[in-house]
Amino acid sequence: MCGFYDDKQKIKQGDTALYKNKQVTIQTATHIKQNKTMDIVFLDENNQENKVNIPYMTAGFGFELIKRGNNEKI
Repeated sequence: MCGFYDDKQKIKQGDTALYKNKQVTIQTATHIKQNKTMDIVFLDENNQENKVNIPYMTAGFGFELIKRGNNEKI
């Protein structure tokens, strides 16, 4: 399962995104089976680790993809 950016693209490890008007780097996107959610762990501009828990298979939680990790094209 997975979480999605506001434009419906899948959130992946290594991506650079905007979250609450700040640039972040996605560290992990982990599926929590017990409650059908995703833990999205990211580093903010100050290299502080943060975690957001969102329902899986949903979009619209404020993440906007800037660029894919591993040189993938958007």
